Amino acid sequence: MKVDDYIGVVGGGRLPGETTIARRIGEQLVEQDLLDTEKVEQAQHRARWLKEPFDRLLIRDGLVEEGAVLDLLAQVTGIPVVSMARVEPEEQAVKTVSVRVIASYRVVPVRLYGGAITLATDSVAELAREEELRVVLGHSIRWVLCRSHEITECIKHYYGVGIHALAGQDPGGQPAASGRTGAEHESRDITAFVNAIIEDAVASEATDIHFEPSETGLRLRYRIDGVMASVPLPQGAEGFARAIVSSIKVMAQLNIAEKRLPQDGRFGFDVDGRALDIRVSVLPAEHGEAANLRILNRESSFLKLDQLGYSPEQLETIEDLITAPHGIMLYTGATGSGKTTSLYASLSRINTDERKIITIEDPVEYRMPGVTQLQVNTDIDFTFASGLRSVLRHDPDVVLIGEIRDEETARIATSAAMTGHLVFSTLHTNDSASAATRLIEMGVPPYLVASSVEGIIAQQLVRRVCPSCRAAVSVEKPLIEQMVRSIGEKVREATIYKGTGCPDCRFTGYHGRIGLFEMIVMNDMLRGLIVERAPSGRLMESAVESTGLLTLRQCGWLRVLAGETSIDEVLRVTAGPGRHWRG
Repeated sequence: MKVDDYIGVVGGGRLPGETTIARRIGEQLVEQDLLDTEKVEQAQHRARWLKEPFDRLLIRDGLVEEGAVLDLLAQVTGIPVVSMARVEPEEQAVKTVSVRVIASYRVVPVRLYGGAITLATDSVAELAREEELRVVLGHSIRWVLCRSHEITECIKHYYGVGIHALAGQDPGGQPAASGRTGAEHESRDITAFVNAIIEDAVASEATDIHFEPSETGLRLRYRIDGVMASVPLPQGAEGFARAIVSSIKVMAQLNIAEKRLPQDGRFGFDVDGRALDIRVSVLPAEHGEAANLRILNRESSFLKLDQLGYSPEQLETIEDLITAPHGIMLYTGATGSGKTTSLYASLSRINTDERKIITIEDPVEYRMPGVTQLQVNTDIDFTFASGLRSVLRHDPDVVLIGEIRDEETARIATSAAMTGHLVFSTLHTNDSASAATRLIEMGVPPYLVASSVEGIIAQQLVRRVCPSCRAAVSVEKPLIEQMVRSIGEKVREATIYKGTGCPDCRFTGYHGRIGLFEMIVMNDMLRGLIVERAPSGRLMESAVESTGLLTLRQCGWLRVLAGETSIDEVLRVTAGPGRHWRG
């Protein structure tokens, strides 16, 4: 939808006051049977006591869904509700409203037209401040309503993250006038700025925050859904690069005077009642210190097998493999491909009183009740291999090894599988067939690999196309033909989608991830090839012919046809021919 389709509702004193709006919303809540009179009165009293807008309190306390509150607000005021996924703010309107104004008022400029500026908001509170805004901006005000997260994401996208924290600093890096000393003011504002970035990263479901100094200033990036994404910084923030890293070092109890050596630390952080561990790494880079913050949720819970995205056939196969009495089950893939998540989902499925389960990990990422979990410590020579030898003397039925890294661990694991234990572990290979050859390359005799390994799952994660902004795209003929050769003629009639970017997906075109899985279930033919030291390519061909294996690329194409991911994503994470398409 173009901005021209919405110029909003003009204010000019015609809107009811905040108290009147709250009263009318309350009346509509009762009339439409959304809340009873008693709950409405309690909420209104609580809003007055907390000095919080009534509409925001209804949403925050979970009394009414946000969409319903916006609809009621639209009924009471006559202001239209819009989706910012379909309304792109005009550049001139954004330039008209300064960062300081945005830091003080929760609005997004949408359009500048005929002496009036259209502002998007999510709350009665800003509507009530219309006269202030008219004076500050020098324009009459028109209004549209949208959801809270859309306001948040648009502010970040057009003005930068954490602008409220840096509102007290001018672009030259000097503190604005206040009763505090300049150093004290800057220190508090920078700490608040770092906190705001961490909170935003958590809300964005990022796993890492990267502060990267450069010749021109500072770059901020998050790793979201496995991919690095640049995050806009407020104007002038690059002037605080050193102060930002110093603040992080203080939080992690590192030596702020030491700028020549790498340093590692950690600190705790709470966001909306969630306890997080933040692991910090600081490196002395060419243009200043670079900092990486890894976000770990102390309260992470593991997924169930049927939540991972397996097809019904794959799920049935896994159920058979993980309930076998003995053997090795290998999960393989690149770092960040979800191997640990899959391991724990499998372990959770078979975690019963009848089984003794012991894990040895580096580090322990999830806590699982009923399971004995060990963490390796190389400082005292407690490695995977030494720990595994001790674990096997502890009468386990099932053993999880976080990763097979060396010949000794590989030999002990295969021997354990041959003596009646069910062993789960991971390897770093690009496909399922390569896992078997990797064990042989480590020094495990081929006959042991063939006899002990029961199943191998290779996996990758691709980003989901955002459902709010997905659009059909054209695909070049060479790539269509490649897909047809891979999964059949149904490709020709399919509609292929790609996300265009909106507040719902933080303007990336993607929201969340889904797995691609490639499974090898051992049979006599494959075991014979392993004993013969056949290369991984021949193993893969045999698996396709004898078991009907779907490769990671084929699984990816099926996800594309289902509208779940894009061609770009499949090409990014799977091996195969080059790119021949346009979005």
